[in-house]
Amino acid sequence: MNVIPLTVIGGFLGAGKTTLVNQLLHTATRRYGVLVNDFGAIAIDAALIAARDGDTIALTNGCVCCGMSGDLGDGLLRLAARQPEIDHVIVEASGVSDPWRVAELALVEPGFSLEPIVVVADAAALESQLRDRWVADTVRGQLLTAEVIVLNKADRAEFLQGARAAIRTIRPDAKLIQTQHGIISDWVLRFAVSPRSWFHADAAPEHAFPTWHFVPAGPFDRDRLRALLSTLPASILRVKGFCTLGPEAAPHLLQFASGQWALSPVTAMAPGLVVIGTPAMPDGTELAARFGDAEVPRSAVNLP
Repeated sequence: MNVIPLTVIGGFLGAGKTTLVNQLLHTATRRYGVLVNDFGAIAIDAALIAARDGDTIALTNGCVCCGMSGDLGDGLLRLAARQPEIDHVIVEASGVSDPWRVAELALVEPGFSLEPIVVVADAAALESQLRDRWVADTVRGQLLTAEVIVLNKADRAEFLQGARAAIRTIRPDAKLIQTQHGIISDWVLRFAVSPRSWFHADAAPEHAFPTWHFVPAGPFDRDRLRALLSTLPASILRVKGFCTLGPEAAPHLLQFASGQWALSPVTAMAPGLVVIGTPAMPDGTELAARFGDAEVPRSAVNLP
């Protein structure tokens, strides 16, 4: 049986992991199989899609993207069984997980060899994350597992020197690559590393990050939504998912992290948002009221 190289890509919420995976899929010259927790946010151009089957998207360039609807092992078995064969598997770890533990789970399955663990860091947010009482242990622990660190959003020059210094203090031996918009060459996935004898003696403790799910009753008002996102407390780390905007109910992908947010038009998707925060995050009742207030009044919606 052929051994398939496997890369785990980790990094904290909003660092740019999904953007990086998208970029790899769109420019691939090899057949990648990608497993993602947040399947719906993999925004793939319609022209690149060869077929859809449940939570799997097959691309015209031979790559395939699968959601982890079951456990990791099931997803890996599905990819290993595909024809034509997959050349390389990428597992995008969740933003609050330990990439090394994900790698250990992946290697339980036969037929895979672990390539360098890649951790994506947000240049503009890293120093503040490492000072945050709820976030610091998780971010530091992720960096400790990294053999390649992709310092994303490197165009934020005012933060770059401090972010680089923080990384070198925590993980001086990792290969450090600076980029913008998650753009990397896929040689990073096969970067040669020394034997892994140093993992996890000083692994950081894990904190629980509360998660809240919200399905809007209707479209959001653009101005009200912008006002809401601009005033979210620092305890809310991430908002991600699909929503509709305006009386015309135009579908959009919403992403919020580190106080920055973006709305991107997409083809029709079922609305639903995931909010992730620290234990100090407002409770579901308060969040429901806040997000509900940002919706377009039903009388103003242009119903079909």
